[in-house]
Amino acid sequence: MPVGLLPLYVLLVLAATAVEPPAARRLAFVGLVSFALGLAAYAVSPGSDDLIGIARAAPASADAFFRVNTGLLLLGAIVCAVAAAHAIRRGPTPSAGRALALLGIGGFVLWSLAPLIARSGGWLAAVAAGAMALLALLAGVAIRGLRGARSQPDPAPVEWPGARSRSPALAAGFGVGALATIAGPNAGVVFVGLGLSALADFLDRRRRGAGRFPWLPVATLALAPTWWFMATVAGPAGLSLAALPEVPFSPAAERLVAIPLGLVSWAFLGLWPMHRPFPDGLLAPLGIVLWLRVASPAVAGGLEHWQPLFVPLGVLGLWGAAVTGRGPAAYNALAFVALASEAPSSAAAALILGASGLGLRIAPARAPRHAAQRLAWMLAALALPFAFEAGFRSQVIYTLVAGAGTALAGWTSMDRPPPIVL
Repeated sequence: MPVGLLPLYVLLVLAATAVEPPAARRLAFVGLVSFALGLAAYAVSPGSDDLIGIARAAPASADAFFRVNTGLLLLGAIVCAVAAAHAIRRGPTPSAGRALALLGIGGFVLWSLAPLIARSGGWLAAVAAGAMALLALLAGVAIRGLRGARSQPDPAPVEWPGARSRSPALAAGFGVGALATIAGPNAGVVFVGLGLSALADFLDRRRRGAGRFPWLPVATLALAPTWWFMATVAGPAGLSLAALPEVPFSPAAERLVAIPLGLVSWAFLGLWPMHRPFPDGLLAPLGIVLWLRVASPAVAGGLEHWQPLFVPLGVLGLWGAAVTGRGPAAYNALAFVALASEAPSSAAAALILGASGLGLRIAPARAPRHAAQRLAWMLAALALPFAFEAGFRSQVIYTLVAGAGTALAGWTSMDRPPPIVL
């Protein structure tokens, strides 16, 4: 990450997630996404060690890449400043200090960006920022019309074994399965833990009339032949997690094994449009664990081969969650995009985003709810540059589309009523 830009972004996040009213906070989050995209794009470009280094490394007649990146940073800072002005005008009096802090930080960021703006032609960066703002406005109007045509509320809250289950046996089964997935010493134990967790979750949902067919337990059955094939290739060395990187998979074998592992991880995350047969909740972190503990160490080459499949699946789920106003699902989808990118920052970004999504889903319904939700959004915003950086290192266009979906998800779901059905 560029050293000079990252502290500025952290300051923006801390101030933006504290302003009132909620409309100002949503607008500020859109600005944070824009700034995070520009920050991530500079992180993958040569010579981007610090703010001054970026400005000096760029030619006087900057190319489109440099202008668009600078425009993203400029747009993010301006939107945050506008959100601060809205908070000062419409927010409650006790929160005026936080709005003033955001306004001051936004002004300081704009002043700090002056070298970049000058090297990119000044007005050209502003034109790029204005064009992106216009596109975002048009997309927002279109999505608002779509949401207005679909106003059916979600019929029932989601519950999970171990959280609100009234069956101690199912709760215990889910807990044992989750523990085996998170701490199991070899791939076989992880696979069995995933199957046990999925089965306990389904049985608990069926008791409440929320599940008719065991879609997720059936999907986990694909791990049985996968385990057999992996064990055959590994031979006497076995499938201990520490030894997975040394298993002599051929490129073709890696591609073969990566498909079921990646798709089962995707199923546990419960991404749109399969969010009904494959629920997320407490299952979503287990999908991330499967990718990080087994899939990535064992068949990283195979996962990279299937990036053109996995990354669009994550982006599609992200946009579906954004349109329907499902913030937790949007962060699960962005976590999957980060995982599929197989970059150095993928693991940290996916873990933070997955934790943020889970935090939004299980936030208490009473007084601490808003504070818990605000903390989850803040953590997710801090992870955005690392998720986008991972994406830019593999799929640039899809990452830009994911960034737009992330901004929309913040606008449609932050401090909003229950999601619509789609």
